[in-house]
Amino acid sequence: MIDLGGGIVSAPRIVVEPGGGYRVLWTDLGSGEGRSAALSALDASATVTSPTLADVRRLGADGTGLPAWASDVTAVPLTAPQYSAFVDEYVDLQNTGVDAVAVEAATGATVGDVRGALPGTVTMTYNDGSTKALPVEWDAAQIAEAAGRGGGTYEITGTVQQHAQRMVSDARADPHVFFNPDDGYYYLTGSHYGEPSNGRIDEASSYRKIGLKRATTLDGLADAPEQIVIDPDNGTVGREAQYPNTFFGWGGFIWAQEFHRINGRWWIVAGMNRGFAQTGGWCDNTVLIPYTGDTASIAAGGFFDESNWGEPVVLDGAAFDVTYFEREENGATQGYWVMPNGNRILVGKARGGDGVVPLLDGQLSTVYTTSQPWERGKQAPTPTDTDEGADQAVVEAPYMIEHGGRVYLTYSGGTVDKYYALGLLTAKADAPLTDPASWAQTPFPVLDTNDTFEGRLAADETKATKETAGTGHDSFVVDATGNLLLAYHARPYPDPHTATDPAGAGGLFDPDRNTWFQSVNVRADGRLDLTLSKDQEVAPENRTVVARVTIAAGPTPTPTPEPTGSASPTPGPTASASPTPSASPAAAAGRGETRSGALAATGSDGAPAALALTGLVALIAGGLIRARRRRAS
Repeated sequence: MIDLGGGIVSAPRIVVEPGGGYRVLWTDLGSGEGRSAALSALDASATVTSPTLADVRRLGADGTGLPAWASDVTAVPLTAPQYSAFVDEYVDLQNTGVDAVAVEAATGATVGDVRGALPGTVTMTYNDGSTKALPVEWDAAQIAEAAGRGGGTYEITGTVQQHAQRMVSDARADPHVFFNPDDGYYYLTGSHYGEPSNGRIDEASSYRKIGLKRATTLDGLADAPEQIVIDPDNGTVGREAQYPNTFFGWGGFIWAQEFHRINGRWWIVAGMNRGFAQTGGWCDNTVLIPYTGDTASIAAGGFFDESNWGEPVVLDGAAFDVTYFEREENGATQGYWVMPNGNRILVGKARGGDGVVPLLDGQLSTVYTTSQPWERGKQAPTPTDTDEGADQAVVEAPYMIEHGGRVYLTYSGGTVDKYYALGLLTAKADAPLTDPASWAQTPFPVLDTNDTFEGRLAADETKATKETAGTGHDSFVVDATGNLLLAYHARPYPDPHTATDPAGAGGLFDPDRNTWFQSVNVRADGRLDLTLSKDQEVAPENRTVVARVTIAAGPTPTPTPEPTGSASPTPGPTASASPTPSASPAAAAGRGETRSGALAATGSDGAPAALALTGLVALIAGGLIRARRRRAS
């Protein structure tokens, strides 16, 4: 028996201390306060310290908050290190600050010099210790004024730039976003619906074309027009007599096409159907469609000319949802095919060499198969209702990218309605990618309907429904700053077709799978975080930053000596030769100074500019007095 002193002991429990020994925790029902005491052992020899106040610990979860798929929940007391590890692993990421910016410019700096001295990015800091560089746009008027004033120290304000959280393509699923170094454009494609997202559910017009957008910026893709690259129903350009309603004998369904530059040539990688079928034309094979134009034609918009795409080549291994990844190995580029088959993710090497058709080189290896509850339809994380779909295990739509010393492999699980969600596997950058032991799984979905059904990740959307569900089939692109951007598709929540066509709502031919963009953070432990709202990525109070810019002062002029024997009264105060301006009106007000413009000066010793100006006037006045005395003599 342990004597815990006075009070009414309730809910006592013992936890192991990290440094050895034990600690007793309980609640005093008399006061409602928590109590804690150190315990030396768990036998009759135990000694206990005098109780101290402690936070009240309630086991279990209060209210609703647990996902519908969670089961057999157990509450376990945590030690301080365990709690800290839990916070780092699971607590929402939040921007907590921004690193200070201080730069210098040479004497006589121009507007361009000052602008060039300022960094193009600022470093945001987060509650788990991670950081992220984001672009910043500096105030042009303040830069110009600082350059015009010359030597001194100025505060220039800037606005942190973020990617827009908005829908970027209507009725386009399975998005692939990529940068083309051959023309400097970003491109976006996705599985094509003939109807808009709020249109009718129609199999006959679904998955029959390959469309493509391009823009000079990622955010510009939202408003870029889509152009049709390949339309098999219209026949093969120049060979219509032979192929009147197919593309070299291939037609719809066309699923999840991607564009990749492999072995020096661009290829479209797509699931397609052999022959023409207006309905029921499921994908028979994945095909590789070669670009036959040259690099100059790409810059001229050649991707949009169907005649520049050649006859497809069959890629064995999977019928659709195939992606490609490459990295440097032993001084050479090694490509990999990544594909789903039978609820497994397979990885195999691609044939390499300039101009070589990149077919499989050797066997495919299974690196992952269905293992998580959320990968089965109704067990996926959603709001509490489970009135759609069925419990069907799904693992498909892999995408692989290397970033920051790791290789990330995302995939989609759950049925394609609102239960669709993203999973994540991670490997070291130099790990053997065909070895399943190389991959560590994040044991929960990294983006799901619970993250989006309230519109939390749609801050900039003004036209479409912000509340979405069924977040799946993704791709990544590296933006101009070096950060990852996620493209994924999602449906409006609740699905509007539930009222008009309940049998087809949420299915493959429901056209309301739309493409969205989402910024990505890398947590301190290396995991990708795909769920940050705009306010989490950049806290509102950190959206405006201040840079301290010091422009070196010019040389101080040497005063002309007085002639010998001339009368010279005691001079007035000497003016500061190199004032130190400050761009911050708020800082000036704090010192009791009066400012009439955006930038104002202080003396080099910190004295107000007005005092320095008074000294200058006195000096001039002294000179005038001396001149008058000379004339009088």
